[in-house]
Amino acid sequence: MPSTAEYEEQVDLLRHGSDALRIAYTSSSSFLTSQTCKVQSLIVFDSSFNPPTIAHLELINRTITNPAFVPRSETAEANVLLLLAVQNADKPTAPAPLADRLSMMEQFSLEVGKAANCRISKVNIAVGITKYPRFVDKADAVFHMFPGVEEQVYLTGYDTLIRLLDGKYYPGQTLKDALGDFMTRCKIVCYIRDNPTWGTAAEQVQFVEDIRAGGRKDIPRHWADRIWLLSYADPICHPGDVTDEPQKLDLAIVSSTAARDASKHGKVRMRVFYDCGEACEAG
Repeated sequence: MPSTAEYEEQVDLLRHGSDALRIAYTSSSSFLTSQTCKVQSLIVFDSSFNPPTIAHLELINRTITNPAFVPRSETAEANVLLLLAVQNADKPTAPAPLADRLSMMEQFSLEVGKAANCRISKVNIAVGITKYPRFVDKADAVFHMFPGVEEQVYLTGYDTLIRLLDGKYYPGQTLKDALGDFMTRCKIVCYIRDNPTWGTAAEQVQFVEDIRAGGRKDIPRHWADRIWLLSYADPICHPGDVTDEPQKLDLAIVSSTAARDASKHGKVRMRVFYDCGEACEAG
């Protein structure tokens, strides 16, 4: 497995080179690289991973065990890319150094799929870094690197969904022009956030239903069919299947910020997976 110094080198090569995407670690040296490799979907989890938490793991495992994204069979395999951007569209990269996060993501990847082994024969996983902050650009880079992938499935929180569909990130373009190809070739699995800033679960569901009904004039109606909502207590479901407030489970309130604060104050109920050291404590 790569050392922290090797991860620092990967970050430096990305920042100063021409590559838009680099794979820093894989569970298999042949991860989707064969010229004849064809897979229906690649599950992409783009996050700060600062640090990885039980909520991150829960979202991935719920997705890879859902037949809508990984067809069920005795030989079913899930392909997962944990992706870290070296820059954020809204805020600076802080507090944990990127190399430390990549190391945590590598350790975290060993946990992915353990709870799904009874339903999936194998989970192929990679850790990547990209210089792009926007999903539309990340998706292009991923398709270029893995041409055998038919579609990408992006895991997000509701706040990220809102940013994805915010026209301010696509100056000089309509949303249809900016995201048309992305919404055709990619799906979105959205985690309903337990945060008053974003409203109740019903209000978050209503946002997607408004798109479906044509109530968001700048967003094509059929894009709603590419968005799947995940509640905290239920399996993955389409928006119309979520009617109540999400159950207040611990995993439902774990953000990376909350996890850092909890770890700092010795609260194990919102545990992180790995010690992120002084860099995380500084957050």
